[in-house]
Amino acid sequence: MPDRTEANPNELNQDDARYGFRCCHLKNIWTAPLPPETELSRQMTTSTTSIDIMGLQAAYANLHTDQERDYFMQRYHDVISSFGGKTSYDADNRPLLVMRSNLWASGYDVDGTDQTSLGQFSGRVQQTYKHSVPRFFVPEHGTMFTLALVRFPPTATKEIQYLNAKGALTYTDIAGDPVLYGNLPPREISMKDVFRSGDSSKKFKIAEGQWYRYAPSYVSPAYHLLEGFPFIQEPPSGDLQERVLIRHHDYDQCFQSVQLLQWNSQVKFNVTVYRNLPTTRDSIMTS
Repeated sequence: MPDRTEANPNELNQDDARYGFRCCHLKNIWTAPLPPETELSRQMTTSTTSIDIMGLQAAYANLHTDQERDYFMQRYHDVISSFGGKTSYDADNRPLLVMRSNLWASGYDVDGTDQTSLGQFSGRVQQTYKHSVPRFFVPEHGTMFTLALVRFPPTATKEIQYLNAKGALTYTDIAGDPVLYGNLPPREISMKDVFRSGDSSKKFKIAEGQWYRYAPSYVSPAYHLLEGFPFIQEPPSGDLQERVLIRHHDYDQCFQSVQLLQWNSQVKFNVTVYRNLPTTRDSIMTS
């Protein structure tokens, strides 16, 4: 997916200016596929009469390094860390992540059950969170930000379990053999393998055994096309960006009004900072 390079909010399109940048769905088998350029095989040229064992080991090492950097080491900091070194995050021109919390807003409905007590809204959820950051040393002046990303789980009414959609099952499909799953190359599947009425021409790649690392949620057919519930009604597009990034209009129908968009928060910060500063009297008095 292309990087976002807008330096000024005025350069954003209307949707991004109102809703913010689109973010990724929570991970599952179809929202977090492998990159399209992922290799399903790699060939090595050898002599017709012999195999260079040392050359084979070097080819393994080269492939391992390529895969490690393609998937998990795209930052300079990550590459140097793999060698046992350490570098500043400034080298990547990105901020330092101090603390991250994952929390679920699973429940407390606002008191009241009718329009008299709730006005235009019913069924809202209110949740209290506590996000704590341990004490740490700050080596230089800077700015700290607290960012919140609120997402619905990617639950689709037409999603199916991969093995249920597959025809003839093999030992590799159903056994969960850790030796095989740890050594087999990625596999290419289609949207039809994970969605009823999915397009068989829309292909994507997954790690072997991914169907055992994630189980789809089941949604009763009665909820299909029923408004007011945060379910994705149609199979996602075959376009990678449209499938991976959240589309706000998939969820707008859950709300009677989107004047204030889909969520808001009230935040209180309790921060204690220890600084090496003279007293107020010392600052007033000369020498």
